[in-house]
Amino acid sequence: MTDETPVVDVFRAELPDAVLTPGDDGYDDATSPHNSSFAQTPGVVVRPRTADDVARAVQLAAQYERPVLVQGSGHGAAEPVHDTVVLIDTSQLNTVAIDTAAHTATVGAGVPWSAVNAAAEPHGLLGPSGTSPTVAVAGYTFGGGVGWFVRKHGMAAAMLRSVEYVDATGRLRRASEDASEPVDREALWAFRGGAPVGVATSLEIGLIRVPELWTGYLLWPADALSAVAAAWSEATADIAEDVTSDLALLQLPPEGPFPEHLRGTAVVHLSYASPEGPAHLQRLRAAVVGAAEPAVDTTGPGDASALAAIHLDPPVAVPARGIGRWLNRPSAETIVEMFTAARVGTPGGMNMIELRHTDSRASFPDGMQTRMPAPFLLHAVAAAPDDDGRRRADTALGKVLAAARDADTGRSAPSFCEGTLGADRAFSADDMARVRAVKDSLDPARLFRFQRDPVRTANTL
Repeated sequence: MTDETPVVDVFRAELPDAVLTPGDDGYDDATSPHNSSFAQTPGVVVRPRTADDVARAVQLAAQYERPVLVQGSGHGAAEPVHDTVVLIDTSQLNTVAIDTAAHTATVGAGVPWSAVNAAAEPHGLLGPSGTSPTVAVAGYTFGGGVGWFVRKHGMAAAMLRSVEYVDATGRLRRASEDASEPVDREALWAFRGGAPVGVATSLEIGLIRVPELWTGYLLWPADALSAVAAAWSEATADIAEDVTSDLALLQLPPEGPFPEHLRGTAVVHLSYASPEGPAHLQRLRAAVVGAAEPAVDTTGPGDASALAAIHLDPPVAVPARGIGRWLNRPSAETIVEMFTAARVGTPGGMNMIELRHTDSRASFPDGMQTRMPAPFLLHAVAAAPDDDGRRRADTALGKVLAAARDADTGRSAPSFCEGTLGADRAFSADDMARVRAVKDSLDPARLFRFQRDPVRTANTL
């Protein structure tokens, strides 16, 4: 091959079984992320099957000065992808190995939580997974990871043991606390909830022993909001840490396994889980049921499949715009004010707004975000199919933030900022300086274009 050989031809020659270009079978699938807010038209898609494939792809991208972006499961897609980009789709890095004695899982970077939990559950273990079963372990964990056991066991990032990754020169590396090179120890600190500093190929993460899983969700008509919010707010003030719960106002689809009178309407939605059986979860249930009789109540013994369904996430790709914000404890009145400002189910309103109870005193290792930033997490989402939709959504989201001002810590939660790069005001100045130093060592030319990277958001490239 000569210097004049087209870049695409070079990639095809070097990675013949892993490269997709426009028009190839599989290209549309690889460029259709879960968040479909923006078009993706990369000139080269690489679907690696091995870490060596990733390394070679990065080496070629560096040689031809093509930026590299990682797709993962596509939940974090937050900007257009143009034809100069090399998109690495990690979905074929899909191995799962469970160490039952150590309570760990070693997984490929493209593995979703559903696959981990399917392998771990027969051993009485589950991962620190989030609300959606289709989210990949890697991106979720690198963004912190707020799951159904977060109050008792902390964020997923705190359970990250090591990461196999590729730096910007194409070198295979291992980030761990006992790594021989200081930069790899610092890389683990960054991967733990802050920012990926290389292309991950696999990771080792702790699993949770689940003696008796209880879970479920309850639904009420929207006019029960004030009563349910007051009861939930009071109950969460002293509920045991084995219960994690989420209060939401959301728009139900016109079809589905719901009472006919609720389909297509805005409903109050409470979802919760406990890995330690029913006792404390039933206390929370009694409080909210005593405030207003639910139209739906699925509370009971559960498994990983049931746990993955209680949040009622949409099953298909959606163009969305969202915010994530860490809050101090809001009053019941503030909860109602925030949820009312979202105007769920009305023209120009949100699709969903939720408040997650995240208060935790779990232990944590050193990491960019392994400590719970605040006791509550506000998340709101609006449909944003085009530029006008994004503008309308941003206006509505601004009203929600204004309503939250009394409880707002001023700190964002980037993983919940759908359709935006939204990592601004997520970390302290000291943490930003530290992660920037790691990037300067591993990717000085900023070859990698990770979505929701706080360094990119701060315009410090």
